[in-house]
Amino acid sequence: MKITDLKNKITNMFKTNTFFQDKFGFENGIDITDDNEVLFRKNVVIKNIILIANIIYTLIFTIISIGDPSNRSNWLLTILLFPVTFLINHLLGKMIKRGAKDNLSQKLSMYLASFYMFLSSILIYIKLKYGETGTDASGKYLAECGYILIYVSLLITAFYQDKKMLKNVFIWVLVGVTILHFIVTYSMVSMAQGKSIIQFLGEFFSGTAFRDILIRTILLGLYMLVLYIYVSMTNYMQDERKKEQAKRRAVQEQYTNNLSEIFKFSIPNINYDNDEVNEALTLSRMCKRLATILNMEEEEIEDIASYANMYIDTKTDINLDGIENEDEKYYKVRNQSEIAILKMKRLELKRRAEEISRYVLLGYNDSEFIKRQREMLKDSKSQIILICDIYISMRSNRTYKKAYNHANAIQYMNNYFLDYFDGDIFSNFMRFSSDFDTIYSE
Repeated sequence: MKITDLKNKITNMFKTNTFFQDKFGFENGIDITDDNEVLFRKNVVIKNIILIANIIYTLIFTIISIGDPSNRSNWLLTILLFPVTFLINHLLGKMIKRGAKDNLSQKLSMYLASFYMFLSSILIYIKLKYGETGTDASGKYLAECGYILIYVSLLITAFYQDKKMLKNVFIWVLVGVTILHFIVTYSMVSMAQGKSIIQFLGEFFSGTAFRDILIRTILLGLYMLVLYIYVSMTNYMQDERKKEQAKRRAVQEQYTNNLSEIFKFSIPNINYDNDEVNEALTLSRMCKRLATILNMEEEEIEDIASYANMYIDTKTDINLDGIENEDEKYYKVRNQSEIAILKMKRLELKRRAEEISRYVLLGYNDSEFIKRQREMLKDSKSQIILICDIYISMRSNRTYKKAYNHANAIQYMNNYFLDYFDGDIFSNFMRFSSDFDTIYSE
C-alpha cells in the first residue's frame, strides 16, 4: 500500500467516524430553540469532558508516583482519586439521565460539574505544591502545571455559555484563588512569624510575593474577562440562531399545511379501470422499446418507462395525521410534493397528447399551434412518451374518433404529426412501427 493511499484511508476513517460528534457535539440531534434540550446536551458533553479530565488527573499522579516510588502518599492519592472521580461521574450521570424535562436536575448538574472541576483543580494544585518534590525545580514545574488546571476548569465552565452562572463562578473562583495565593502559593502565616504587622506588610509589598500575586490576579481577571466576552458573543449568536430557527419553523409549518391542502385537492389518487391500466402498461413498453431503438443508456430507458405510467402506479400520501414533529411533517410533504409535481407533469403530457390528436383530427392544428407545442416539448423523454401516446390514442376509441388499424394510424401520423416531433425520434418510430403494433396487439 502506498503512503498516499494509507493517508487517504486514515483521513476517510476520521471523516466517517461519528464518535467525537456523538460524545462531544454540543448540537448533536437537538432542537436549539429548546433551552432545556440544549442544557441537557451540554451536561452530557461536559460530563464526558470531566471523565476525560479525571482520567488525565489519575494519569498525572500515576506518572508522579512512578517517578517517586518511595512516596506512599502519591500512590495513595492515585488509588483514591479513581473511586472519587467515578462517584462524581456516577452522580452527575444519574442527575443528567432524568432528562431534559427535569430542568432543576440539569441546573444542579451544571453547577455541580463547574464547582467540581474548580475544587479538583485546587486540590491537585495543593498536592503538587506541597509534595516532597515541591521544593526542587521539578516540583515548582509540577505545581505550576497544577495551577494551570484552574484555568482549564474555568474554560470548561464557559462551555455552558450561561452568563449568570459564569458570574457566580467567577466570584467564587476569584475569592478562592486569592485565598490560595496567600495560603498555598505563598505561606503568609510562616512569612509573618516573628514580625510585627508593619514590618510584615513592608516586606510583603516590597518583595516579589506581592508582585507575583498581583500579576497572577490580573492575568486571572483578564482570562475571566475574555471568557465572559466569548460567552456573551456566543449567547448573542445563539439567540439570533434561535430567532431564525423559530422564523424558519413558522414558515415551514405554514408551507407544510398549505402545500398539503393544495395537493389534497389538485392531485387526487384516482382509481383507474382495467382498460386504462392496460393502456398505461402498453405505453410504458412502447416507450422502453423506442428508447432502446434510439440507443439510450439503460438507466435512462428505465426512467422513461417508469415515468410513462407513473400516474397509474404512483400514489401520493399527504395525510399528516399522527405526525407531531414539524420536521417530519415537512420532509413528508416535501417528498410527496416532489412526487406529485412529477405526476402533474406526466398528466399534463398525457393531456397534451390528447389535445394534439384532437386538434389534428378536427383540423385545428395551424402553424401557430404546432410551433407552441414544439417549444413546450423539446426534451427527448417527453417526445418519446408523446409519440407513443398519440399512436395508442389513434389505435383506440376516443370520444372524437373511432379506432384506427395499424396501417391507417401510421399513415395518418406520417401525414399530419411529423411537424410535432424531432426528426430522428419520428423516423425511428416509423421505421420500427411493426414493433409497436406487436406491443399494442399483445
